[in-house]
Amino acid sequence: MRGDIEVHEDPQGQVSDPTGIIASPDGDIWFTSIGNGRIGRVRPATGAVETFADERIRLPANIFPAADGQLWVTCLGSGALASIDPGAADPAASIRLHADDRLDHPVAIKSAPDGTLWFTLRGGDGAVASLDPRAADPIATLQLHRSPAISDPSALFVDPAGLVWWVNGGTGTIGRLDPASGAITVGLDADAIGASPRAWAIDGEGWLWVTVRDAPGLLRFDPTAAEPASTATTVGHERLVSPDGVWAGPDGALWIADTDGAAIVRFDPAAGPDQAWSFHGDAATVTGPFDIKAGAPGSSLLWFTDKAASRIGSIETAP
Repeated sequence: MRGDIEVHEDPQGQVSDPTGIIASPDGDIWFTSIGNGRIGRVRPATGAVETFADERIRLPANIFPAADGQLWVTCLGSGALASIDPGAADPAASIRLHADDRLDHPVAIKSAPDGTLWFTLRGGDGAVASLDPRAADPIATLQLHRSPAISDPSALFVDPAGLVWWVNGGTGTIGRLDPASGAITVGLDADAIGASPRAWAIDGEGWLWVTVRDAPGLLRFDPTAAEPASTATTVGHERLVSPDGVWAGPDGALWIADTDGAAIVRFDPAAGPDQAWSFHGDAATVTGPFDIKAGAPGSSLLWFTDKAASRIGSIETAP
């Protein structure tokens, strides 16, 4: 039933501080184990957890399926991206490193509708970067975008129109890049946000949602508006502590990983104020959740990284 949580641990003990999580096209759940430089997989049918290593991968932070059929990983400590074949008989042997001196502390990564991979670089002055994973040499297509509107960029999202959005940790703002024109702007300033932005989701109407802190809650805005800030609203709850990952579930609600609150939180925008929020998990199932994403297409499960407990969890969204 809705809110039921199941946790999955690696019997080999090779999961350490998992961060990013995503479903591959075949329905397996993949994650990054940032604490020990490994990439992991959960087989939903059995709950089996296994991990794969390459000594060149250090601090793998986030993971996302790309247009070339591979999963791509940001390697925060390696000055590189990595790709892995989710369908390989031996995924570890399929790992390929894509290194370049310009890849200074890559963190977030997403694929655009046209197949371009976009990612944030936190090193130096900070940058938003892109490459084509389908190229024979993807690094040869690497492009860096710099601007005063980029400051310690972290979580990133590409909307259905192909506009690239990210949160600026240095200024507490949200940046926007239009790949068609190359224009980089502050999409929402600190006054419009009113709190520290963290992670992204998109709802069925195409509106973007961002977890925020100070005060903890959710920011919602229309990315297609001429002035997105004019559409921005925030909601919160007194039980929220430090919301991080967020995803729109198949039930139409927003599901949040509240890291320091040790809970998976559901917010239903269509419900009345007394029914909109619900909190799920206990000390045995949720310790410090970090990222949360959908499972296989058609599945009612969402999957999350329980970073503090070094395990992976799933939560049921269906009634």
